Amino acid sequence: MISLPLLETAWEEDRPMIKKQLTLYLDKKPGVLARITDLLARKKVNIEGISVAETSDASLIQLVVDKATEAEKVLKQGGFSFDVQDVVVLHLPDRPGSLHTVARQLAKQGLSLNYLYATTGGESKDESTIVISGEDLKRINALGKK
Repeated sequence: MISLPLLETAWEEDRPMIKKQLTLYLDKKPGVLARITDLLARKKVNIEGISVAETSDASLIQLVVDKATEAEKVLKQGGFSFDVQDVVVLHLPDRPGSLHTVARQLAKQGLSLNYLYATTGGESKDESTIVISGEDLKRINALGKK
């Protein structure tokens, strides 16, 4: 069994863990992602997490950004429609077993997920960012604060 001192680093008190996610449903056209990222970059909105997927008739882009209010404003001005949801954002050590520790804690508490996506910091960072959507975000977020 892998045992990691994970929860202390995953749920840091000084970092917001429940954040806003913007979900855009877009036509499958070349350049749409480039247009979105250009709008955000011009307003200095940093993308902290992104998932791009395909459905039968559209592209689905999910974004977690550092300035959600500014992102909403610029995307509306750019003609994009989107939904806003709360998600839990965890910062985990980028090493084997980190996600397992979180998954084990969620299972022990009987908490199910709608979806999860992640990024890693690459070679320059020792951290992964995990974005979780679930039925009870407050309980998911509270796991690490016990």
